Amino acid sequence: MAKTKLRALVSALVASPQMQDLWQIKDRGVPVFVHTVDVTLLCLDRFPEWQEKFPYLGLDAITIGSLLHDLSKLSTRQGRAISHSYLMSTSPAEAVCEAMNLLREVQFTAAISLAPEELDHIWHIIASHHGRWGKVPPSTPEALLVHEMDYYSATHHRCSPVDANDALPLLDQGHKCATVAARLGVGTSLVRTRLSEACRAERVRDWGELVRIWRGRGYVLTGSPERMEQIEQVRNLMKLASEAPKPILDALTRIPTRAS
Repeated sequence: MAKTKLRALVSALVASPQMQDLWQIKDRGVPVFVHTVDVTLLCLDRFPEWQEKFPYLGLDAITIGSLLHDLSKLSTRQGRAISHSYLMSTSPAEAVCEAMNLLREVQFTAAISLAPEELDHIWHIIASHHGRWGKVPPSTPEALLVHEMDYYSATHHRCSPVDANDALPLLDQGHKCATVAARLGVGTSLVRTRLSEACRAERVRDWGELVRIWRGRGYVLTGSPERMEQIEQVRNLMKLASEAPKPILDALTRIPTRAS
């Protein structure tokens, strides 16, 4: 498929209500839509390197497959008694069918048709993206790349971007921890964890001392350098995702023409 058609298909997929609804579903405080964009960008960043090893690596399948790989998280969180992980380990065909139904709709809307072999690649990418934790192992370079980038994103970039500096102004107003958590859209345990991390970073004993530091300085150290860097990465990803599809289209532009 020409890159112009791939770009149009990506734009239509990202704009679809089903994809946008992934903003409402969170894993460890990170919207699934953000994780999806992250996996796609990681795949596109690694694509030239992988293409050196696999000259016929399918750009279309990788791009579309990475965008659709977690679509079923929406339905499994809305009234179903099973998790996405359970679905991928028992009935991955259900997740694939859900994603392919959306892809079919978008192809019709955008007046773009994918070749049967490309659809097969996408089918396998979605079915196998959980790797050894799923029922279907990756058996193509395209599927292996998406699986590896999905795993990397989940283990390195899935971290709530909320830190102690978000919580302290609310605590200073007299709100309880549970209310602070509700205001920030996260769990109470996460707020407590972030405050404890800040206490260690500032070398103080309790949240009251943190509040006093925050009042005087306007901020507190929020954790170890590694934690602070991780949170900053996630915040940057949130911004990139809010600008989608532009970051994905830009990444496609940077890939050499021979990949199209």
